Order: sequence, then C-alpha cells, then structure tokens
Amino acid sequence: MEIQRLFQLRGIIMKYKKNIIFAVLLGVIFILFASCSSSNLNISSYEYRPKEKSLIYSADGELIGQLYNENRTYVELDKIPKHIQEAVIAVEDSRFYSHSGFDIIRLIKAIFVDIKEREFKEGASTLTQQLAKNLFLTNEKTITRKIKELLLSLQLERKYSKDKILEMYLNEIYLGQMVYGVQEASLRFLGKDVWDLTLAEGALIVGLAQAPSAYNPVKYFDKAKKRQEIVLDRMAAVGNISKEQAQQAKGEEIKILEKKDNGFRGKYKEGHQHFVNKVVEQLIEYFSERIVKSQGRDIDREEIEKLALYEIENGGYKIYTTLNQAIQGQALIAMKNGIKGLGVIANGALVSIEPSTGKVLAYYGGVRDIDMANKPRRPGSTIKPLYYAGAINEGLINGNTIVLDEPADFNGYKPKNYGNKYFGYVTTREALVNSLNVASVKIMNYLGVDKALEYIKGYGISTIAKEDYQLATGLGGMTHGITPLELTSAYGVIANKGWYKEPYFIEKVENSNGDIIYSVEEQGLKTEQVLLEETSGQIEDILIDVVSRGTGTSARLSYYNGGKTGTTDNKKDLWFVGFVKPIVTTIWLGNEDNLELNGGSSASAKIYKNYMNNILKNQLIKKDELQPVTNYQDILTISILLPDRDIQQMEEINEEDIADIII
Repeated sequence: MEIQRLFQLRGIIMKYKKNIIFAVLLGVIFILFASCSSSNLNISSYEYRPKEKSLIYSADGELIGQLYNENRTYVELDKIPKHIQEAVIAVEDSRFYSHSGFDIIRLIKAIFVDIKEREFKEGASTLTQQLAKNLFLTNEKTITRKIKELLLSLQLERKYSKDKILEMYLNEIYLGQMVYGVQEASLRFLGKDVWDLTLAEGALIVGLAQAPSAYNPVKYFDKAKKRQEIVLDRMAAVGNISKEQAQQAKGEEIKILEKKDNGFRGKYKEGHQHFVNKVVEQLIEYFSERIVKSQGRDIDREEIEKLALYEIENGGYKIYTTLNQAIQGQALIAMKNGIKGLGVIANGALVSIEPSTGKVLAYYGGVRDIDMANKPRRPGSTIKPLYYAGAINEGLINGNTIVLDEPADFNGYKPKNYGNKYFGYVTTREALVNSLNVASVKIMNYLGVDKALEYIKGYGISTIAKEDYQLATGLGGMTHGITPLELTSAYGVIANKGWYKEPYFIEKVENSNGDIIYSVEEQGLKTEQVLLEETSGQIEDILIDVVSRGTGTSARLSYYNGGKTGTTDNKKDLWFVGFVKPIVTTIWLGNEDNLELNGGSSASAKIYKNYMNNILKNQLIKKDELQPVTNYQDILTISILLPDRDIQQMEEINEEDIADIII
C-alpha cells in the first residue's frame, strides 16, 4: 500500500512537474524580491548624468585631445533619426511603449527556457532593464541581479518619460571598438554623424548592440551585414517600414571605416601628447581644489586626484587652450626634420610662448613618453644672458664695459674658454656674442652669486638648488638644470620689455551646459617687472648680435632676431633660444640617458631657423614690429688704452699699450 502511494505521488509530480517547478521558482523569486526590495536600491534622489568625454581644443578651434573613461558623445533624441529609434525598439523591446519597465510575457517565456536548458540562456530584458543594468549593475548572470534590474527599471519608468529612457539607452549602450552610444559608433564605423545615417546604416549600427565584438563590422562585416538584415526584416514585420524598403536597404552599399583617420593617436592628436598632459595636470589641480572645498573634510591626496580625473574624463567639458595649431604643426615638422642625422638616440623638445601674454603657442616634449619640454636639463651658455641682464640692470656694466678675457682662478674654480682660446680685453657685448666663459664668470662674480640667482629666479626659474649658489652655475653647471618651458619664459622677459608673464595653457573651461567654470583670470598668473625697459633693450640688442655675427649665425632670419646657443659637456644637451617680439622659442636636443649626440648647438639653431621661416612664410605671426635685416656685420672696431695703463705717467703710447675692441 505504501509503495502504491509513492507511485501515485510520483505520477502526480511528473504530471505537474512544470507547474511545481514554476511555483517553487516563483517562491524563490518572491523571497529574493523581498530581500532586494529592502536593500539600498532606492533611486528617487538619483539624477542622470551621462559619462561624457571632455574635449580639448586649440586656440584656432581644432580638436587636439579627448579625455574619457567611456568614449561617448551624448546626443538628444530629436537628433537621432526616427528609423534608428524604431529599429532598436523592434529588435530589442517591441512592447517598449506599453510596458512599465519589464515585459511579463517575455519574462515568463525566458523562465521556462532557462528551466529547460538549466542555465541562464534566454534574455528577457527590456530597454529599461538594460539601461538599469548599464547605469547601476554589473553583467553577472544571477537571479539576484535580474531582480535588482527589474526593481530599478520600475523606478526608472516612474522617474523618466519613455522618450527620455530611449534617449538614455541610445547614448549609454556599448557598440564595440571602445565606443558608447549611437553617435560615437556612427563616427567610428561610418565616419558620419548619427543624424546623417541612412536606413541601411542605422540598422547596421543598431545590430551591433546584441554582440559588439562578434558583429564588429571592421573585422566581421559579413556577420554585421546578416545582423543588419535581421534588424530590417524585424522593422518590416512590425510595420515600421515596408518589405520593399527593407529589400532596398539590404542592397545599399555600406562603406566601413577600417581605421578612423583623424590624426589621433589614442586620446590625443599626434604630436600633442605632452601638451594635453600639461592641460590635464592643471585641470586635476583645479578640480582637486573644488573637491576639497565641497567635501569639507580631509581626504587622501591620491584619492582626491582620482576623483578629479574621473570628473574630467566623464564630465563632458570643453577645454579651450592657448595652443596655436598652425604654429604647432610647423614645430612638429621642424623637429622631425631637424633630428635626422643626430643619431638614433636623439630626442628633442620645442616650446614657443607669446611673451606679451605668456600664452604657450607650441609645445612638443619629444618622441617618447617623458615630457622633455618640462624636464630640467643643464642649460649651458643659454643661462648667460640672464645674469648679464642682471648686471646691466644693477648699473654695474653696459654693453661696452671692458673685461679681460684670460685664464683666471676664482678660489680654486678655473673656468676655461671653448678650445682654450682667449681674446684679451673685450667688451661685455663681445663676451656674450662669442660666449666667452671666463669673461662671463667674471661678470657673474662682479654681480655676486646671490644676486645673480635672485635675478634668475625672478625670470620664473624654479629649479635652483642650494648647491647652485656657486660661480659654476654661470656656465650652466646646475644641479638639476632648467626646463625648456621655463627657459623660454625667461627669455620672454627680454622680449617683453623686462616684464615676466607666467606661461599658461588653458584659456577657459566650459561645462556641458556651455557655462564657463574656469578661465585664465582665475589662474592667478604671475606678472612682474624683472628688468628695466632700458635693460631689456640693451640685452636684446646684444642677443641680436649673437645671431647676426656670433655663435648663433645658424639661426639667422630675414628679420633681426635675438638668441643664444648652449652646449653642455660631451654634447649631452644642445640648445638654442631665439626670439622676435611676437614669439620666443626654445629648442633642446639630447636624450633621456645623457648620451652624446652627433652635432652641436648649431643643429638646434638650424631647427629654429627652419621653424621660424615657415612661420613667417605662412604669416602665422604679426610682422609689424619686425625689422628686415640690412647688415649682419654692423660693428665698429676702435683702439683703447689698456685699463692697467696710466696715461698721466706715460711719456708715449706704444702698440703694446693699446687694444682693438669691437663695439
């Protein structure tokens, strides 16, 4: 009898197997539902803000950088073609406008399929549920996640209109190749804005959503095309389009971009990496300060910077910079051509600044990841004009002051001229024009080391170490050195009538609403008079002679321009800093490992010349204040009585009592 009852019970269980399993499943779902409902899934205070990339523009309006965590450009629904809206609803959620967040019919069907297959195989998510998952959850395949997804979708439906949910979905969805949303996918795969897509193109983009990697049209166009045809057939089946329209769209030729050729290398335009990084550094500092103020409590610095970077990469900001794209383009050409022949290890940096404002017009940090435009290097003789100008400013010397250029001992420090060649009595002008080391050290000694370094700091040089308070610094023998950026700014003082203007990179930042949240006025940029205008005029005139007939002749232009060469021991650093009134430029050549290069500082001067000639040829700077060259050798030789002779006690003047000097 007992066995008979067991067989009867087994028969009942087998007969109502599906019903029993379904009831048990519903019970489990109910328990999980109640558990999830009590958890923290309330989004009543949530405000949707898309993770939208920030864009960096040059001063002439060209896109030079993109900052993002998810590569997305948000577009409103009215800019997305109706056929794309209809296509995604047709294949993903045909009852979208009638359900309240989940589709009960699809849900029940999916449950039975999953029971039969004994795995989570059948998807039943509506567009709203998919959006909820993308915004709040992960991709894990569990009942708990599905219930959370359902609960969140119900809340989204109460919070937003159907059109808004559809708009959010079309912008949030991942479509492959690291792009999110239909606009960015349209640009990546088809090279056009989403609002310009045809029915055939729109169906292709929508088809990617099901399996972005599998349907990647760049790698698997045939698969993407078959999926597109399924989308078109589905649109015809639900009445969005006719069968004839579907067939016509299927026959339309679609051209896929193999590679988006926009001159970008990842997130930045080729050759702009280091400038973009400088912009990001400044933005992180700005947003970090905002975060600290808003939090009102102490936060770990590393955590603050992570939050700041997240805000930059997801906030949809537009950053307008000082970079002149046309000038930057000439910089890249000049550096690429100029490094040839210097050896495979050669690297270089170029910085151009508008001295009257401090705007960074061009910025190139080299061929590798290290930004050599912002890395201190020993400046060689390019440091000399900075303390020469200080001595002139203090009234200690002028361009015609006589100095004896001969071997000298400064308490054990014995500087030598290049090639051990000495010129005897020379003017300070000639000492700088010919970059005479001993004469220059005498001038720094006359000014005083402390005073000389005080002036050098005043030019904006921030890399002076306590060990640099010595005469060897006068020949560039510094502990750390000077960055090309700061050296450019320092020479800007000479070109700008003695006024220092702190260099800057960002003009303004706008939020996604177009409001200016950060501008140059808020940066607290330093402006200070370092030299008298008369002093800057004198040192400028001497530096014009350096280019016209001294060590910088390789940098000659058709207009008078000033500049100074610099070379460190074993040719590890090859410098030239040159200027005309509208633009100051530093060229540095070398490498990160301090290895010797093939060539001298004339290589840097030649790069400067080619760069400036192209700038002038293309009229990229104003020529109002430029003076055409009429004579490179504008000199006068005079004979003077040697300073150690006393004419009052001399019966006659002999040849050995006289020196010929150039003024």
